Amino acid sequence: MYDVHAFVTPIGQMDAVVEHTFLFADVVGYTAFTERVGDDAAADVAVAFQAAAQHVAEQCGCEVIKNLGDAVMIRGDDATRVLALALRLRRELDDEGWCPPLRMGVHSGSAVQRGADWYGATVNVAARVTEAAAPGEILLSLTTRERIVRAGMTIADRGARSFKNVAAPLALFAAAA
Repeated sequence: MYDVHAFVTPIGQMDAVVEHTFLFADVVGYTAFTERVGDDAAADVAVAFQAAAQHVAEQCGCEVIKNLGDAVMIRGDDATRVLALALRLRRELDDEGWCPPLRMGVHSGSAVQRGADWYGATVNVAARVTEAAAPGEILLSLTTRERIVRAGMTIADRGARSFKNVAAPLALFAAAA
């Protein structure tokens, strides 16, 4: 039996609220891709994608929190850097041509760390925003848009969207370089 109290941080010991920006990047149509090219080739693409994400994240001062098969979860302290990472990752993988299109979602806010992982509404919303992105698209929330410096970026309004278990619709924006 697990003792939940062993994992709960006492209220007096909680950290001050710090903002983080989370990026989820997902290979679009990975199941169909696997069916088409076979397990070995698809696994090689997933591993190469994870390695590319790790490389770009490190260069942008961000961290890959975890690999999720054909997806990655990345965290950064600065929304502009995280968005620049997303734009660069998409551009580099598109230029190389071996990776199917990505869909990416970015959201900023507070979150809590437990071990090597991150939890909270911000993480959950970032994942939901990713699911709403079209192939090749980088979607960001209004919260993230308000925190970025848009040097060299185009931000297009995609309207508000409702998400499962999110109280209010979220304004979404698509980013391009």
